[in-house]
This record gives sequence, structure tokens and C-alpha cells, in this order.
Amino acid sequence: MNDPHPDDPFLAHPDCRHILRCIQCGACSGSCPLGAEMDYAPRALFALIRDGDFAGALKSNTPWYCVSCYQCMDRCPQEIPVADIMYRLKQMAVAAGCRPRIHKLPDFYRAFVEDVGRNGRMTESHVMARYSLKHPGDAAANSVTALKLLARGRLNLFPNRSRDPGHVAALTARCRKRGPDA
Repeated sequence: MNDPHPDDPFLAHPDCRHILRCIQCGACSGSCPLGAEMDYAPRALFALIRDGDFAGALKSNTPWYCVSCYQCMDRCPQEIPVADIMYRLKQMAVAAGCRPRIHKLPDFYRAFVEDVGRNGRMTESHVMARYSLKHPGDAAANSVTALKLLARGRLNLFPNRSRDPGHVAALTARCRKRGPDA
């Protein structure tokens, strides 16, 4: 298929050009466990981008709901890397300052990345504490569950550290330096 929008910043990235092979079969959308929660299921999101509404795609909640289960990629007859494209859209949305209508997910991702960058691994209590600073209502709503997990020994209060958290921090810093278009 020809490139319908040669100046589209999304399609300018080689990884993202795969959507031009999309035949709109809907296998990705039909296999997505959270498709019903999305503004646009993956098939519809790709159609939106191909129709030239890149801004609408960036404002969509679709990439933020992607849980990277890779069912879409397993079922795609064109072998389009749907989950990878969702990651790229998240990076581009953050770089463009776009916030989806569900504004909490970017804050959660940021808390996750900060914890992994600091410790080399994720500690649930630390991620939720950092996230809860911006969303105290969610902290209150989850406090009963957190106390139950703590009582059963299923919630660590101390950080889970990798053997060399500095290595992960350096890798994270390199990725940030490369930016979303790398």
C-alpha cells in the first residue's frame, strides 16, 4: 500500500510503517482483552492513523490500555508488531505532551519507570506510593487490599533491588537520552 500521508510523524518512523500492511481484518481487536475499554480498538486506531488523524491517535487511551499480552501479534495475518507500535505511540504521546482522557495511566507508567530506574526492579509498594502522591483517592481506595497483602506477606515495603541497579539506571538513562524516536 502506498504511503497516504508522507509527512505524518508516526509513519515516518520505520517501526510504525508496518500499519500500512494492515488489511483491517480485526484479528488484533478481537483478541485484545481490553479492547472494549479503548477509545479505538487497534484496528480502528490504525485506520485513524492511516486516515491522517495522528493527533486523535495520540490523544486516544488505546496505547495506555495495552497490556502487552501479544495476542494481537500472534493472531495478525500480516505479522504487524501491534504491541510495539503501542509502545511507540505512548512514547510519542508523552513527547508531544498529549494526555489521554484517562489521565492516570501515564502517571502510573512514570512511577514504574522511576522505580525500575532506581532499584533495577519494581517494588509494588514503592510504585503505588509514588503514584498515590498524584492520586491520593486511589491510595485510599486500595488501602484495604494493601493491608491484606501486607498481612499475608505478599507486599514488600523494602525495595527489591537487582544485583546491579546502576546498570539498569544507566540503560534507562541511555533510552531517555535517545528519545522517543530512537
